[in-house]
Amino acid sequence: MIFTKENKDRWRELLTPYIKERGEKIFIITSALILLLFAIALRIVIYAKSRSLWLDEAMLAESIVARNWTDLLASPLSNNQTAPVLYIISVKAICSVFGYSESSLRIFSLFSFWGLLVCEWFFLKNILKIDNIKTAFVLVLTAVVPSFIYYSNELKPYMSDVFFVILALLLYAFHTQKKISLTRLTIFYILILGFCTPAIFFIGGILTTEFFVAVYAKNRKYALCVLISGLSIIALFGLYYLWWMLPSANFMDNYWNIRNKIRLKAAIIDVFSIWFRFNYFDYKLIWALVPFALLGIYSLIKQKNNIAYSVVLSVFFVCLASSIGKWPLIGRLWLFLTAIIFVFSSVGFDLISKKKNIVFKVAVFCLFLAIALYYTLCCFRLFKKGIYSSYSEINPLIQYTKEHIMNDEKLYVYPLAIYTLKFKNGYTTMKIGQTDSDNIIYGINRFAWNENKLGTELDTIIKSRNVYLLFQQQNSTRIDSGLAVLQEYGTVTKILDYHRTPLYYFEAHD
Repeated sequence: MIFTKENKDRWRELLTPYIKERGEKIFIITSALILLLFAIALRIVIYAKSRSLWLDEAMLAESIVARNWTDLLASPLSNNQTAPVLYIISVKAICSVFGYSESSLRIFSLFSFWGLLVCEWFFLKNILKIDNIKTAFVLVLTAVVPSFIYYSNELKPYMSDVFFVILALLLYAFHTQKKISLTRLTIFYILILGFCTPAIFFIGGILTTEFFVAVYAKNRKYALCVLISGLSIIALFGLYYLWWMLPSANFMDNYWNIRNKIRLKAAIIDVFSIWFRFNYFDYKLIWALVPFALLGIYSLIKQKNNIAYSVVLSVFFVCLASSIGKWPLIGRLWLFLTAIIFVFSSVGFDLISKKKNIVFKVAVFCLFLAIALYYTLCCFRLFKKGIYSSYSEINPLIQYTKEHIMNDEKLYVYPLAIYTLKFKNGYTTMKIGQTDSDNIIYGINRFAWNENKLGTELDTIIKSRNVYLLFQQQNSTRIDSGLAVLQEYGTVTKILDYHRTPLYYFEAHD
């Protein structure tokens, strides 16, 4: 073929739109991959910094560290803590290999985040048939949303809850494609329940959907099999509840009833909140994606999609449990809802992108892009600042005390700081530093620091004469009254203040 000017112009006319379209897709996907890798790198950096255990983490760590394998399976856990039994066993197993450190205790949550990304990719590409651009948006949002960044680096099962809920839905999707038998699905679900308590709501929604679909199709044999599967899971979960969860149920019921004296409207609005730490994280942005998720689920229901049916039933079961006080409407307990919004908002996004209204399509694309970029900026702030928690960074203070405490000095430990101090100092010693005798005073009454008078707590410090004062999980302004009382009997000096976690030194007057 002779390439004349006319032929060249013709080929350019044919190829330019194709190259432009492919170029846009490559640019978007490459940008998303870069952001995704950055978010993963950020987690590794945060993980490597080994920030101090905060109160709840330290309270849970005591059971994992101080108990042997036999005692570990005895419920309740120490300090009225709760966590799924296989989660506790897995963390214990990891620490048995790599040692008991903040990093080892939290790595299961980090693995759960990576597992979540893999599950989402399979779900979006193989089940929902979402294109690469929308899939990239969901993976980036999952990687940069603040709550997932925080909980992928915490000794708590909240991040693994998200992973196992999405895994339960993915396994069900494979079952609907005849890739997993009902028997294997049942076995997988029993194992998942050992790792993830809220999975019971989704497993219930899934098997309820399967049962009614089988009944509607007049497939009595399969309906009976699903019924047997569901009853078997309920029976085993009931035994698991009696053995593992019931011993701490009364305490948790009282705890959540005390903490949740809030209006229902406020609780719903804040359901995506991580409830503490970082005021620049505007969690309410996720609400902008809820209409797209609802549109996506609605469209799937119109297509008689069993997965959509199961999600609706599952969320209904969660809401039902919440209405009777068994699953409080608190962001970290509902963390899986964020992932569900992300996954199904891609379906709504996909529907809109196929419409002819160019302005609306561009507006929706810009909305998803703006949310992803906003949370990415939050990631950059974290990369620079770290994810340290105010009033919780106690490790440097403990290390300073170990290195500087003398034989005639003691360490007073504020009640809420005891759990982290014991983790760092060991659970069998009352000594800190290279001293000859026991030198730790464990606080008993944290409310004594709010009073303007001398009580037992402060009197013990005064009589000890030279004392380091270690605080955690306590706003320094709330201990000012107690510090003012100590000033009347000696000198109080602030030695360190690490991320607003103070270490004081008291020296009594002669």
